[in-house]
Amino acid sequence: MNTCKAPSRQWRLNYIITYADRNTAEVYRSFLHSALIAVATLRRIDYAIKLDTRVLDELNDSWSTDHLNIVSDMLYFRSSPNSRSSIKEFRSLIDSLFLDYDMIFRGDQFEVHSLLQKHLKRYPFPDKFYRPLCHPYTEIHNGKEVTLCVDVSTLENLLNEAADPPS
Repeated sequence: MNTCKAPSRQWRLNYIITYADRNTAEVYRSFLHSALIAVATLRRIDYAIKLDTRVLDELNDSWSTDHLNIVSDMLYFRSSPNSRSSIKEFRSLIDSLFLDYDMIFRGDQFEVHSLLQKHLKRYPFPDKFYRPLCHPYTEIHNGKEVTLCVDVSTLENLLNEAADPPS
């Protein structure tokens, strides 16, 4: 069995979620973001999300009119001293979750793919990001300001248990 050890060096990785159109984005966005955030939380990877990014604008000029309505989100990931995955392990995990989702060739409504490492400088890691700690705690970093938070669903579960204790 593999033991979880901290990555040997800090790494960054960006993923782009592309949706067929704005309606599709509204339907799938919450589900896809939740899945990717869950993976980052389990592996204690820093993350940030930017909605409706302009990443694909330069490609839209060369594509046919069929793809002009594409909407995209950018998810930024970065290891921290507490991270439990190397870049290779994390990428493999994400890629395996979304294997065979392809809008152009398979006609799916969305696809999730990593941005090439050579393009990371164009999309720097944001100043506002989330750092998962031991569940249910997360730090929200906004520049130099750090706020410790607890997941809302965890608090709701605690309140429900307090109101109706198990017998």
